[in-house]
Amino acid sequence: MIDLVDAFISQVLSHPTLPAVEHKGVSTSYEELSAFAFRIAGSIRNVASTPSPRVLLVLPHSTSAYAGMIGTLIAGGTFCPVNIDGPASRNAIITSTFSPDIILVEGTPPSFLDNAPATTPLVDLSRIGAHSLDGPSTDYSEIAYVAFTSGSSGEPKGVKIGRGAFSHFLTIAGSYFDLIPGERWAQFTDLNHDLAVMDVFLAVTQGGALVPLSSPKERLMPATAIKECGIAIWQSVPGVLDLMIRANQVSPDYLAPLRLMSFCGDKLYPDHLKMLFSARPDLQVFNTYGATETTGFNTINRLTSDNYRYSCEAATVALGDDVPGWTISLHGGDSVDEGEIVVSSDCLGLGYWRDEDRTRNAFRQLRPEGGEERRSYFTGDWGIRKNSRLYFSCRTDRQVKIWGERIELDEIDYLLRKAGFADAYTIVAEGVLHSFVESVNAVDQDRVRAQLSKSLSFHSIPKTIQSLQSLPRTNGKIDRRALERSVT
Repeated sequence: MIDLVDAFISQVLSHPTLPAVEHKGVSTSYEELSAFAFRIAGSIRNVASTPSPRVLLVLPHSTSAYAGMIGTLIAGGTFCPVNIDGPASRNAIITSTFSPDIILVEGTPPSFLDNAPATTPLVDLSRIGAHSLDGPSTDYSEIAYVAFTSGSSGEPKGVKIGRGAFSHFLTIAGSYFDLIPGERWAQFTDLNHDLAVMDVFLAVTQGGALVPLSSPKERLMPATAIKECGIAIWQSVPGVLDLMIRANQVSPDYLAPLRLMSFCGDKLYPDHLKMLFSARPDLQVFNTYGATETTGFNTINRLTSDNYRYSCEAATVALGDDVPGWTISLHGGDSVDEGEIVVSSDCLGLGYWRDEDRTRNAFRQLRPEGGEERRSYFTGDWGIRKNSRLYFSCRTDRQVKIWGERIELDEIDYLLRKAGFADAYTIVAEGVLHSFVESVNAVDQDRVRAQLSKSLSFHSIPKTIQSLQSLPRTNGKIDRRALERSVT
């Protein structure tokens, strides 16, 4: 296994003049990206008080963000990216919880950093110095990065991803994509998601050219970006396809540059594939599965216009075969063909940031059938097998994904109660969030949504907030199905 920094440097040596990033008409070569990353590493080492510093990345989709990730690893540190366009209160919590040794910014720091300790050095990448490290640090943190996801208490939880495990994932996953040096790889996902980190390192360890897509037009009209930017590789949540469909842009003209599309983080539907392959019969599509806690994706289904129908025998598209190094099993069902999806591997995440109790509950030792005992992550996803193919069925808890963003329904309820309602319960109906609150008065929905937006991302804001004198209950528990019937 080759370390991810060494894999990047090998591309720099092999393709120094090829574009590594193309953004807003500016092309940054591998040689230039490497030089920038090594200068960032030098600045980190200049102010670091520890050989493996924690580095918070407060940066937009840009060459600077990618160089910041690489530079932190070159310096031996652990990076944690935040979404600078996300709720300030959430970013403030992440900053406090991660407790960075160094913060990387570009230009004026955002307001959520106002409460960061005054002693924490801020490195402005727009004014980076010329000092550069001579080579990558050999004394580096075992944690490559920390990705914060949603939590039911109203506070985000950080997942620690090991450097060795992530390097192994990149080696295996890279062999599937078989990227041609110089191919353009779209970087669409917000930087605080592990899918974005996969984008960056899968591209730069194979000689690809990252194309950050962050403007309102690119976000709302992704197929236009594919056409105009000549995107060959696309990786995102499947929900992006719905934007393309609504814009009537799933067509040979708009998708012409694509060679491969890969989807992860949410449910891919048979109708998605039918439309894609109708427009581009020669396209290759991957459907993958994996939780943040399991390091990258752990299953992969290679789909073509000839074979995809065999993977569409359920409501969603089959998840595919285990990626080498990860084993998928089902536990707790009434038969061997259903149960909670459990991922076993030596390459799982290293647990939750400063939360040993949650780590012990989610990561346990398990002996898969016919195998040796291995560390395993219980995903909370319910899976079923049909004709030996694995399909996602539903969540076992109150955690859902909308547009690939992991959302705890209990977090929304917690914030609604915090807003003054006696009780609250949120459901999902046809992919839409609806909240019910106990109140004798009608809800000023605009006011409540505005209040929620201070702590929740856009996709976590309920479409409707309805007041009831009392929530329906059965045996003292809220009757979820009664609420679902009221909106269907």
